[in-house]
This record gives sequence, structure tokens and C-alpha cells, in this order.
Amino acid sequence: MKRSLRAALSAGLAAAMPAAGAAELACGANAPLAASVRLEYAVTATRSVLSLAGDGVFEYRRDGDTYRIESSVTAVGIFEAHQRSTGTVRPEGLVPRTFTLRSSRREPRSINFDWASRRVTFSHTGGSEPTRPQMQDRLSMMMQLAWRYRAEPHASSFELPVAGPRHVSTFVFKGQGAEAVTVPAGRFESFRFERYKEDGEDSFEVWLAPALCSLPVRLRFTDDKGLVIEQRLSAVRPL
Repeated sequence: MKRSLRAALSAGLAAAMPAAGAAELACGANAPLAASVRLEYAVTATRSVLSLAGDGVFEYRRDGDTYRIESSVTAVGIFEAHQRSTGTVRPEGLVPRTFTLRSSRREPRSINFDWASRRVTFSHTGGSEPTRPQMQDRLSMMMQLAWRYRAEPHASSFELPVAGPRHVSTFVFKGQGAEAVTVPAGRFESFRFERYKEDGEDSFEVWLAPALCSLPVRLRFTDDKGLVIEQRLSAVRPL
């Protein structure tokens, strides 16, 4: 879960339009988003005294009942990752079919969800595990969390089974309260969630903005070796 989580939690959502235009996003009544969207993040990767700036791009594309998410996060010299998730959209949210991960430090990895046989398989280990209701990959997870928060804005926590490169884990996101966040895209009222973790696990915080269909305006990931990756929304554009 540890090192591989940094790639998955780097999902950024991309754009070139001022955030004020984000009100034009079609949230959709029963899905994470009814239409496609692109967002961009300003990325800062820090380890010890070394700190580098980078870029994060996330595109969510909706075509009928199917979706495709592509994400890239780059901070040259420290971190680089490219991810893709494909699947279908149902009333309960995203149902992933395939997930792929490429990073600067590891061989490509993939995850396949076979919902008919109720198994999820991992290319990295060659193993498989049973699927679970609401199971996500580590890229679709952020869109599913946004959808869950929109559906239950007063919930104090959310629990999601998440398939990582090696195995399935249960992610518990606990609400930390409302916060006004200023990012390059502007100022947003948001609600902060933090992943509950055991000792030795990676830390993850996300700020969801209701004005943006509860999509993340800020994300911060810290691994057990001190690498901190922070993403701050810089622009939004419906596609």
C-alpha cells in the first residue's frame, strides 16, 4: 500500500478556464459527473530540504454509460506518474473495469475487475481477490468520494474498498470540518477529509468544494519516507 499509493493519490483534475466558470459543470443527479471535465493542479513535491514544482492533469470523460479517467502528475527529479481508469457509470457511481499505472520508478502495472466472476486481478503479483460492492481503483476513488459526499453532505466519514497494485484495502475518509481554501484557481468553501491510517501507512488529505460538484480543490499526500505531494487547483474547464 505504501509506495504505490503515492501514484494513485496523485489524481489531479485539469483545465484552462477560470474557476468562476466551474459553476457551469453539470454535476448530474445520480453520478459523479454528467459530463466531461478537465482540471489542472499546481504540484509541489517535497522530500527533506528538496522541493520542486510540477504539474498535475486529470481528465474525466463521460460517453453515455462509460467513463475514462486519465491522470498525470510530474515533478521532475522527484516524482512522475501516469494513470488510467476505464469502466461504466451506474446510479451508485463508478464501476471500474481496468486500471493502469506507469511511473518513473517502476514497471507498468494493471488491475482488471471481472464483475461477472467477482474477481479482481493484479498484474504485479499475478494474484486475485474477490470484488466488493463500491470497489474502486486508486484513480476512480477520488471521483467516487466526490459523488458520495454530494449524495451525503452531512456524513462524517466514508468507507471505500480500493484495489491497489498488490491487493484490496479499505480506505476510511473521516471528515475534518469546513475550511475556506485559497488556491491558484480562486477561493473555495470546502470540506476537508483525511484518510484514517494505521502506523506506517501513507497519509492523505483532500479538500472537496461543493461549488465544483464536490471535486477536490486541494490534495496532500505524505508517504512513510517523508515525501509530500501537494496539489492545488489552478483552473477548470468543462470538455
